Amino acid sequence: MKINFGIRSSLIILFLLLYISSLFIINNFFIKKYQQSNKLFQDMKLDTSISELSFQTELDSIQARILLNKFRQNLADAKMLKQEAQIYSIAFLLILMIFSIAIFIIFLYKITKPLDQLQKATNKIKDGNLSVNLPVTGIKEIRNLKQSFNEMSRELNSTQKKLIQSEKNIMWKELSRILAHEIKNPLTPIQLTMQRLEEKYNNDTENLYAVFPESVMIINQEINNLKNLVSTFSNFAKNVEPESSIFNPKTEIAEILKSYQNDFELKLSGQNCMIKFDKTHLYQIITNLVQNAIEASKEDDIVTITITQKDDFVKICILDSGIGIKETQLDKIFEPYFTNKKKGTGLGLALVKKLVDINNSSINVTSKENEGSCFEIIIPNYPFEKGIA
Repeated sequence: MKINFGIRSSLIILFLLLYISSLFIINNFFIKKYQQSNKLFQDMKLDTSISELSFQTELDSIQARILLNKFRQNLADAKMLKQEAQIYSIAFLLILMIFSIAIFIIFLYKITKPLDQLQKATNKIKDGNLSVNLPVTGIKEIRNLKQSFNEMSRELNSTQKKLIQSEKNIMWKELSRILAHEIKNPLTPIQLTMQRLEEKYNNDTENLYAVFPESVMIINQEINNLKNLVSTFSNFAKNVEPESSIFNPKTEIAEILKSYQNDFELKLSGQNCMIKFDKTHLYQIITNLVQNAIEASKEDDIVTITITQKDDFVKICILDSGIGIKETQLDKIFEPYFTNKKKGTGLGLALVKKLVDINNSSINVTSKENEGSCFEIIIPNYPFEKGIA
């Protein structure tokens, strides 16, 4: 198993190894000195001194004993010196090691403390706090490092503020474009209704009063839709949840289609059922898809809206027999600003996808060029009502 030591552990281990090595070196030094002293004793001309004695008199014997005793004493003293040298060297090295380690730890703390501060400050930046500022203290290299870190933090903070402001500008610009696009949808039936009233007023005043109530109802309905749109986009900017309610989608879609049926061929069929959805969002979704289907169709083509109910979901299908969509573009049609229309903003289907998603539903599209398109909105079936009479 491979063991990875930190900088502190590595330096302490290295420091201990150096001191232990020094201990052995000094110890060996004293041993060599002792050996040298022994050699000196051994090299004493004791044999010569003794050989000079004739041992014929008692004085010679006494001198020989004195020489031998002195020699033995010197050997004992040398051995004691060796032991004392070892003890003193060990004690000295231990004291030196403890003192040096204390200085080393203090010095290491002075280095590693700023590194710990840098690590904590880096973690704060990683968590999104870009206003971190470290005190410029310590040795020269540490001060330079902290100063560079503070400059980086200030730059990141400034860049983040610019990015946030830029994102806000882009968001509001996109919201403005989407709102402008969505306002056009209710304006279309209002314009058509007004044109119809103007035509009756100019050419058929007898039937003017017959269509007037229905026309006023359509205009009032679309004005209310405009109000709902403004309210919805105001909430959209606040990221609020959809205001879901339980209703029959066939009834709501029939009301939406009234604004178009006098000028276009639309067919609504399918089952009565119940869904849980935001009514305003459903209006925006259906209006966008129907408007696109009408624009893609020829003058006499029929746009069909079919509602079917399964055990787990309700499916709303908007089918047209218009120009269709290229296969290579099917994956892009729900992307913002993607459009094939000369005057399109590319936000209608993007908004449809967003509104479908936040209502916990899904949307699929199948299309062939020059044969038409089918947009399917799949809504989870409301569990407490499988249908209505």
